[in-house]
Amino acid sequence: MKAVVLEEAGSPDRLRYQEIPTPEVTPGHVLVRVGACAVAQRDLVERRGGHPFLQTPIVQGHEFAGEIVEVGPGVTRWSIGDRVVCLYTDSCGDCDACARGDERRCSRISESYGLTVNGGYAQFALVHERGLAPLADGLSFEVGACMLSAIGVGFNNVKYKAAVQPDETVLVTGASGGVGLAALQTVKLLDAHPWALTTSQEKAGRLEEMGAEVVIVDPGDSFHRQVRQRRPDGVDAVIDCVGSSTLGSSIKSTRRYGRVVAIGTIDPAPLSLKVGSLVVHAIDLLGSDNVTLDALGEAMVLVRDGKIDVVIDRTLPLSEAAEAHRLLEARAAFGRIVLVP
Repeated sequence: MKAVVLEEAGSPDRLRYQEIPTPEVTPGHVLVRVGACAVAQRDLVERRGGHPFLQTPIVQGHEFAGEIVEVGPGVTRWSIGDRVVCLYTDSCGDCDACARGDERRCSRISESYGLTVNGGYAQFALVHERGLAPLADGLSFEVGACMLSAIGVGFNNVKYKAAVQPDETVLVTGASGGVGLAALQTVKLLDAHPWALTTSQEKAGRLEEMGAEVVIVDPGDSFHRQVRQRRPDGVDAVIDCVGSSTLGSSIKSTRRYGRVVAIGTIDPAPLSLKVGSLVVHAIDLLGSDNVTLDALGEAMVLVRDGKIDVVIDRTLPLSEAAEAHRLLEARAAFGRIVLVP
């Protein structure tokens, strides 16, 4: 089969399009014909060597959707022909989280696709039966590839982690990315007021078209000044989709007793944080809840019903995976880039 292999951590040139053996199906696993695989900022961080568990050589890609073409011994969840979405990891089925049906919080993960085992930058992917969710009818593989780590994460963290309420004002940083655009639309869907942060003046108009009531253009470390000029008491919540470079300013943008949800790891640099802002203003700093299986299903219905748009900047053939990485590094994408084998 054709696949893109990251031979060792480094530049996009380390991604090599080549022929490798199609995986043999093992017990408890299924073979998925990959219909589409989205490229995330996390892929870039991992490709550069920014994740300690990265094992090379590896086929990257954890955001993929496709069709099951072969089922291994012992598999009970799936049949040939089922349309599925990768959950990024498998789950053990035995821990407390799995027992209550919250498999995304499993404490005994053994496979992380595109990180510790091969992922979706390929024509086929071998996936544990507990590492998949059903793709809702009516959704294409391209849309399905964006459902977990873009739409699902943005939706879940706005509605459930930040618990955004009607008429609240919510700022989304990194708003032109896949997660940011999902978060922005979810804020509006909840009858709250979405604000967007971007580093690009060129993207400001498109963010307004996506529903942002206010768009702040700023390099990322001092945008709280513009927020406070427009809203002196600060916003009710911030959905931070970037990381270390924006988190300090996100906290300074938030009103007393407000919330900041940290989702992004685009900038994985160590964080220098003045704890006094959290203490004096009683701000809740919350880590991302990723996406639960229930929230993922809910998000799929919203996408299917046209209430949340999946913004795909462009689709590229699998052979251009390195170019997809370069485009993301240059901040040249609005929404997700999707590879189609």
